[in-house]
Amino acid sequence: MAVGTTRGKRRLGRFVKPIRQRSGRKPDEVAKLAVCSRQTVQRLESGDALPSLGRLSAILGVIGATDEERAHAEQLWQVANADTTTIQHAENLSAKYRRFRMDEAEAVKERTLDTVIVPGLLQTPEYAAEIARGRKRLDRSTDWEKHAGDERRDRQALLLRDRNPLVLHALIHEAALHTVVGGPEVMAAQLDLLITMSELPHVTIQIVPLDHGAHGAMTGPWFLLSFPEDDEPDSAYAESVTGLDTVEKPEDVAGLSDIWEAIAATAPSPQRSAEIIESAKGRGNQA
Repeated sequence: MAVGTTRGKRRLGRFVKPIRQRSGRKPDEVAKLAVCSRQTVQRLESGDALPSLGRLSAILGVIGATDEERAHAEQLWQVANADTTTIQHAENLSAKYRRFRMDEAEAVKERTLDTVIVPGLLQTPEYAAEIARGRKRLDRSTDWEKHAGDERRDRQALLLRDRNPLVLHALIHEAALHTVVGGPEVMAAQLDLLITMSELPHVTIQIVPLDHGAHGAMTGPWFLLSFPEDDEPDSAYAESVTGLDTVEKPEDVAGLSDIWEAIAATAPSPQRSAEIIESAKGRGNQA
């Protein structure tokens, strides 16, 4: 059994669980009749593990899946089994963050909202390393600051690939432009990168001004990912000082999306935002 969640496994689990619920059978009963453990059934439904195709077939038989449902479930199993997404430079980070990175690698669009720092997809290696050093007090188990720059470059490759680059729409609070990370030279290079990336046709950057007032993102940054499949819902991830958490409930994901859209609708245009970044860079050069 392949253990560890992927988007393909979660899609299969979301498809199988309603069929099991329709059958009226509890996971314990399904496990007994399919000659497997209760954990096998539960991990299948949660997307945390992928059983063998034979085991899946037995479970589908027990829960009364139709021929059409069985065929679709086996197609989903083939996709999940063929998942070859690999993530570099994040091996020692939390499983939650690795899950986000794997989802991000398969997404077609990402919407971000950051209140204090520049979003990871748009960070220079030097800026990323300084942020990692600042977090060292929270995570003493790794030498993450040595790999943060490489990890950020790997993520930015999603924006720079020739075919189907990731579409990014980033909302960045103006405070992030004035929070000096790593000194004036590091900040100047970081602001230059923001300007450069904003010129890509699939990258949109809006600066939320200091006088914007209260908004729903003041509790911390979050990320919204959209995927190519029509039946795949958006995923949301909220960041706190202790790490990155997946937002599970669809209504919560929808709420975050609504707040993001409301802020984007009232923030300065991308053109005006580029001018705000240039102005922040100019003030930094005068300091």
